[in-house]
Amino acid sequence: MTLSVANGVSLRTLILNLFLALGYAALGVALLNTGLHEQIVPLWLPAGLGLAAVLKGGLRYLPGIGLGSLTANILIPALSTTPDISHVITAAMIASGAMLQTALAAHLINRFEVNPLAPKRERWMLLYLLYGGLLTCTINATVGTLSVTFINYSSGSLGLLLDWLSWWLGDSFGVILGTPLFLSLFSLANRKQGRGARLLPLRLSGILLAALVVNQIYLVHLSGLLQTSFRQDAQLIEARIQSLVQKNLSELMRLGQELTKTTDLTPQQFAKLVVPALESSPGLRAYSWDPLVKGEDRAAFERETAQLLEMPEYAIYGGPIQQQDMLIPVQFVEPLRANRTALGFNLYSREDRRRWVLLAQTQGQAVATGILNLTQAPDEPGLLLLQPVYRFVGGNDLLASSRELKGFIVGVFTVSQLLEAAMQHSGVQNVYLRASEPGAAPFFQSQKAGINLPNMDLNADFNIQLAQQTWELEAFAGADYLAAHPISQAMYLQVLLVGISCLGSLLVLSMHTREQLLEARVRQKTQELSWQARHDDLTRLQNRKGLHESLVNRVEDASPFGLLFLDLDRFKLINDSLGHQVGDHLLQRLSAVFLQSIGPKSEIYRMGGDEFILLVPGDAAAATAEAETLLEIAARTYAVDEHRLQLTASIGISLFPSHGRDLESLIQHADTAMYRAKSLGKNRYELYSEELTTDARYHLEVEQDLRQALKSNQFVLHYQPQFNLKDEQLCGYEALVRWQHPELGLLGPDKFIPVAEETQLIVPLGWQIIDSVCRRVERWLREGIDVPMVAINISPQQLLQADFIQRLNGLVDQYGLPRHLLELEITESMILKDPDFVIQQLQRLRLSGYHLALDDFGTGYSSLDRIKYLPLHRIKIDKSFTRDIGRNPKDEAVIISAIALGRSLGVEVLAEGVETEAQCDFLRRHECNSAQGYLFGKPVPPEVVSQGAFKKLG
Repeated sequence: MTLSVANGVSLRTLILNLFLALGYAALGVALLNTGLHEQIVPLWLPAGLGLAAVLKGGLRYLPGIGLGSLTANILIPALSTTPDISHVITAAMIASGAMLQTALAAHLINRFEVNPLAPKRERWMLLYLLYGGLLTCTINATVGTLSVTFINYSSGSLGLLLDWLSWWLGDSFGVILGTPLFLSLFSLANRKQGRGARLLPLRLSGILLAALVVNQIYLVHLSGLLQTSFRQDAQLIEARIQSLVQKNLSELMRLGQELTKTTDLTPQQFAKLVVPALESSPGLRAYSWDPLVKGEDRAAFERETAQLLEMPEYAIYGGPIQQQDMLIPVQFVEPLRANRTALGFNLYSREDRRRWVLLAQTQGQAVATGILNLTQAPDEPGLLLLQPVYRFVGGNDLLASSRELKGFIVGVFTVSQLLEAAMQHSGVQNVYLRASEPGAAPFFQSQKAGINLPNMDLNADFNIQLAQQTWELEAFAGADYLAAHPISQAMYLQVLLVGISCLGSLLVLSMHTREQLLEARVRQKTQELSWQARHDDLTRLQNRKGLHESLVNRVEDASPFGLLFLDLDRFKLINDSLGHQVGDHLLQRLSAVFLQSIGPKSEIYRMGGDEFILLVPGDAAAATAEAETLLEIAARTYAVDEHRLQLTASIGISLFPSHGRDLESLIQHADTAMYRAKSLGKNRYELYSEELTTDARYHLEVEQDLRQALKSNQFVLHYQPQFNLKDEQLCGYEALVRWQHPELGLLGPDKFIPVAEETQLIVPLGWQIIDSVCRRVERWLREGIDVPMVAINISPQQLLQADFIQRLNGLVDQYGLPRHLLELEITESMILKDPDFVIQQLQRLRLSGYHLALDDFGTGYSSLDRIKYLPLHRIKIDKSFTRDIGRNPKDEAVIISAIALGRSLGVEVLAEGVETEAQCDFLRRHECNSAQGYLFGKPVPPEVVSQGAFKKLG
């Protein structure tokens, strides 16, 4: 009887273990698509199923856990590749870790009596969280991560540390949420359970479902972002391949033209001609010269070539297919050592090559062969580029002369080298290619081509045109593409999901024991309210109240410290252009990074908006070091709501006790230093000094003087000439404002325009400038002076006035001036103020007859998508690019691109700041329309212009 019972128990246990293994494996495979790694699933519910089974039935269910884990970890990689011994070893190690982890967790939970459905101590939740999840889950996270990293080499890795963290979070999620869920499901069979116990699995299932849905929604969203990014990468690869192909075709055509000029070619001349091209062309294996040879001249040709090559054994091999065919043997080839076997090979000896030779001869241009096995590399797919070379016969008279085919310059290419070089130059990683000819099997395939992410299908098709041939290419993303991609932020969401889900699970479980935990919850609520009173809701940083309390303690302690006032530069543009939600998310990202990166004894606070304060213990050196860290963090690129944002910060520093002994003084002085940093160009820090307060007073004095200057008309205009670079004629002037200060003398615009912009005085000043220009132009016309176009700078605040055009037209018409004589210059940054309204204003101005120019091109923040809709007549290249002509290739490239952009948009291009003949020659050589600068003339008073100081260039 005992044996029968024992056998019955054993059979029942075996069956239950098999069911447990089946459920464990099925659940693991079902959750596979919740992560980015082939074998690391961030929401690993099987861990919770296994622990619930052991808590319910004891250690006898460990074999079911081991078998289920082994099965799942063999099946998962088998979905994308053929399993091998490494997969089995990895699966076995993971299964061992799972059993050990579950056994230890069950022992600790029972030892400390913290079963989540029946805890026997007040602070059970923390102990269960620690012993059931966070602590014990490190076991399989370590075993599994090391196994898949160093034995299995699974794809999609985020790096060993992040893989470990993801595994650990997945198991912790399974235990903290899954174990109570499965325990509650196991208990449903007990009819004595109350209504609350029966609602528990529904509540926990709701949390689980919400986590899974949010995770999948985000992965779908991430998939969309990745699809867009992958298409861009595929386009970049296509462009690099096409560029490399065109480069080789151009080089082959150039070599053909050079050979046309040569009569008696020697091996040395051929090597000198083609070796530089070989060194600069990836994928190019060799160049050969294959002349046309008549059958009756074969012996003489072989003797002559053998003598030239110093190879007595040289001979043509491969006879013609048809008797009337000419011979086209390889006479010279470079590099010679690696391609000696090709010498003497007759292109006409094979039908396919003969067909391509005839095609090249018929069309008179380069022809690419189909994919073939090269004589030099029979095991690799390659192709030939056949460029026919002609000579003119019939004398020097071009009308009487005719072309005669001389032979072919042949480029020999290895496909793998050509495509891999293009991939390398594109800079795109973890993308693989498959190439084929239309209707044929692939002739090239990257080592991992075709392997995609488990839950994202990333591939793109495109065609490459290669000298009468077409290649069909397919680009595939490898499993590591997402893991290595900058937009991949799934890990952070999943960390958040795990945290929120676990918290939700614990809250639901706490309702199960509400009476026991009521007092603790009251205490927790009190702490939360206290925390909220001292912290900012958006960034979770301490607020002004928290700063005041901390500062009081530091002042009482009397230890020196620095107060850093940080303000984000141009942050308002992000809120205005992308919305406050994007701005808020960016502030949250920055705040989190700031908090992680500051020193252990430093404290950071948010004062509101985009302003932060940091308290740093120590002297000025410690404060400036922390400031440099904050500047570096702020300047990073952050992916926020489908946008990649980058900005800078300005920081002011005040020191205790040197610059103040109370909160108001320290903040005021740090704020003053911060504004000094902004005025010096932003993206820097400034230490407070007494001079800064003096500067602030000077700023106020300038503002007051400006108001008086506007009333007494103290502003004067100077005019700088603009010349046409093609006919060297004067084509215009730019009106530049100066301030004739009664005490300080003549001041340049840099001394007062920033203050005018900041104080809104730029609007009345702008109208004074326009009035002065109109009055001067009217006087010049009355005096009989031939007046070219005069350019006037328009401030953003002035252009954005609703009645600007009406008032401008009235002023110009008052002086009876033709409107086309006035050129209105706007800056790129103006477009961002209100893009739609600015474009509408500019279109109305153009219809009114004014000439429109985009000033300081290249230094603003507008996109080409905006510029193409601007009704411009002219683009002005900023002098910051012109002055480095001959010294900075990047600035030269920007200038060339701007000229090309202007040409494509049908607008003129003017270069500012031209000071040397070399700069002028560069601009003229690249067909820039016009220029201005000290080389042609400095800004002068209108009286000098009236005397005819500028007539012609030079």
